[in-house]
Amino acid sequence: MGWGQRRTMSPMSKQDADAYDRLLDAAARLADILASGDLDIDEDRLEELSIFIAEHGMVVSRILRNLRLTWP
Repeated sequence: MGWGQRRTMSPMSKQDADAYDRLLDAAARLADILASGDLDIDEDRLEELSIFIAEHGMVVSRILRNLRLTWP
């Protein structure tokens, strides 16, 4: 199954659908970053983790906001 296909979708407004699309786009970008690391994680878990982080993006961004963009 692909990004977000496991979730049952109920009818939603265009605004909600656009927000959900943005969430899935962010999750896909997060998955790319996580997959580039040396993590032993299967594809399904990677998808779940990426979507979870994207859903909690505001909290995650507050936690990470004081980090530099590149590591030393």
